[in-house]
Amino acid sequence: MNLYKIFRSICLSVLAFSAISCIKDKNPDIPAYISVPYVNFIANDTIIEGSSNHKFTHAWVSVDGQIIGANNFPVILPGIILDTASTQRVRVFAGIDMNGISSSKAIYPFFDPYEINLNLEQGKIDTVYPEFRYKSDVKFIIIDDFEDPGVVFGNDIDQFPDSDIAKQTTDVFEGIYSGQLKVDTLNPECYISTTFRYSNLQRQSTASPVYLELNYKTNVAISIGLIAHRNIGSDEVLIKGGMNPIEGWNKIYFELTGDIYELNADNYSIFLRTSLIGSGVTDAKIYIDNIKLIHF
Repeated sequence: MNLYKIFRSICLSVLAFSAISCIKDKNPDIPAYISVPYVNFIANDTIIEGSSNHKFTHAWVSVDGQIIGANNFPVILPGIILDTASTQRVRVFAGIDMNGISSSKAIYPFFDPYEINLNLEQGKIDTVYPEFRYKSDVKFIIIDDFEDPGVVFGNDIDQFPDSDIAKQTTDVFEGIYSGQLKVDTLNPECYISTTFRYSNLQRQSTASPVYLELNYKTNVAISIGLIAHRNIGSDEVLIKGGMNPIEGWNKIYFELTGDIYELNADNYSIFLRTSLIGSGVTDAKIYIDNIKLIHF
């Protein structure tokens, strides 16, 4: 067979394959659908684990170990059923907006996935209502709902003696008390850190998850970050992010995993900082509640 005939044979084979592919594309498999309207979270023990309030914005769904997608609630995701099994193992993962950024989606790492066996059928929608609990090896370093005596952020760093954080009952998210960052025109800045320093927040030589969570309501921007303390050398301050003014109560999740791994300090403090300077606000209303620092 000469080169022309070989080339012609290859071209005809490619065209035949393309034609078959086009025909197949015109008759795609009909997917089954999985609906997740919302998710629930229940704390096993609110004294140890804190509030059950959450802000899970979306869900990730897998079928038989394969992620089929993620979407904001209410979620409806299509999945192609390829095997002949009578049931499929469906897993749902709770998702958050990392650091309060809606475009930064992530699976919340401290829950086991919700799992259920379903008999998925082409063209049919199966609805699941996941309920989550913390994994057994989660460690709760800070749980502060302002109901007990004292406050976690008890170290006043700024130069204004009358700016601090205190319990209050004027605007409460849950329970009897919430915290208030106190600033005014005579004490325009509040810069406070945790009374205690925290160490061993990650598994050895591993960037295992570390999260700071809290509810807040404020008419002034708040910054949040870490102070890395080293036994030899000076402290290092890292601003992690912030909370912008918002009318109603909101919840935010700050992921400190990479920051703590890279800082590699002996121990850490967490700080909150706010200022009236340049804000245009004279009557500050800055409230926080349900502070959690958790890790594995």
